[in-house]
Amino acid sequence: MSVHFAKIAQQARQTFDPHNILQFATNFLSLQKLVDEMKFEDIQVNPEVLSRRSFDVPDKAPCTYIHIYECPIFSMNVFILAENYTMPLHDHPAMHGLLKCIGGRIKVQSFTSIASETAPSSKDMFPVHVNAPMDFNASSPAAVLTPNEGNFHEITAIAGGGPGAFFDILGPPYDSPLPPFGKRKCSYFRKINDLSGNWFLQKTPTPSHYFCDVIRITPDFLKDDD
Repeated sequence: MSVHFAKIAQQARQTFDPHNILQFATNFLSLQKLVDEMKFEDIQVNPEVLSRRSFDVPDKAPCTYIHIYECPIFSMNVFILAENYTMPLHDHPAMHGLLKCIGGRIKVQSFTSIASETAPSSKDMFPVHVNAPMDFNASSPAAVLTPNEGNFHEITAIAGGGPGAFFDILGPPYDSPLPPFGKRKCSYFRKINDLSGNWFLQKTPTPSHYFCDVIRITPDFLKDDD
């Protein structure tokens, strides 16, 4: 890992530490600025994983998942999507995060849950606002995820740009406690458009087309000391 990535990790720990909750907004902005400047080279893995050749092999998963670090307060990972592949629509329950394109081109289509007096709503199907899609490349700033805005999204590696890679940092991480519901779990959804132009998301099982090859990184300076 690069010196710059070490700074990201240090700032992430400061940002998501519950003891620093009063300084969260300021710390999150500092973290965002560091992530905005991140490059693929900062994670120091073989650049071949970002090539079209790496996906042109038998039985290759449509996504390569690089596990970098996870502790009780945040996680950091990289996903590399095959060209023209879309990571399924999913959520990040009560989580803040940053998503930074570090290779190729990606499109992020996000949705925001909305209250509606006329539209049906349940824990498995609810109305949403469709946010404008956003395209990112390695020069773009990070996309920001909050518990309320754009909390549901799907990510596509744009055709013609080769595989698309993005770094994400989430706090708290999946599987951390979410009182009173238990652990934070990643759910998947399908989009529904009714005859009146309203959009809904309906919870579905994990799509069968979504599976990942896994690469694990264990940088010394990120050893969990909690």
